[in-house]
Amino acid sequence: MAIVAIRTIVIYAVLVAAMRVMGKRQLGDLNPSELVVTLLIADMAAVAMEDTSAPLFSGLIPIAVLVSLELLLSGAMLKLPFAERLMGGRSVWLIVRGELDRKAMKKLRLTVDDVMSALRQQGVFDLQDVLYAVAETGGQISLCLQPQARPVTPRDLQLTPPNDDTPFLVVSDGKPLPLGLSLSGHDTQWLHRILRRENCAMEDVFLLTADRGGRIHLIRKEESVSNA
Repeated sequence: MAIVAIRTIVIYAVLVAAMRVMGKRQLGDLNPSELVVTLLIADMAAVAMEDTSAPLFSGLIPIAVLVSLELLLSGAMLKLPFAERLMGGRSVWLIVRGELDRKAMKKLRLTVDDVMSALRQQGVFDLQDVLYAVAETGGQISLCLQPQARPVTPRDLQLTPPNDDTPFLVVSDGKPLPLGLSLSGHDTQWLHRILRRENCAMEDVFLLTADRGGRIHLIRKEESVSNA
């Protein structure tokens, strides 16, 4: 039992490292080669965890080979356009100027119901509201709506909205976040001045956000408990 637990921990650590090396993508964004590698690694990891008669190292070698192969293919796809088209395919235009391309639908083996379902998932229920639709290589469908169906923007109304700086999280559960401070245009000295002004110790902060304009939002730990 202990051997199985140890093998599981080792393989788990290896798989986490392998996924970090291969990059961050959601399952729906994987191209065919990445999906195949992910499935094979999962299968090999399961065998390596369960088969205690085989050396653990022999189960890790195939995983290392697959990860290396995927990294080589990813590098080739970055450098060679034909490799990217070969492994990842191309985007396909499904709707052009409001007209469905039946040849493209047949090529992708999509029915009208499939296309309408994809449109409804993006809040579009009328096909005539779509100017262009593109089936991306990851399986998603990108839309460009007709001008009369697009949401109104300040530019359409010839308005200039005021600058609205985005608030960033600078303290979380008593711990300062250097990245949030940098993005908000502040530093540690500024943070300490704010906490002295608010008469609040760092360890008593549950959440603190700040923007580049200096606006802050502070929630103390006792406030978060009382609101729970």
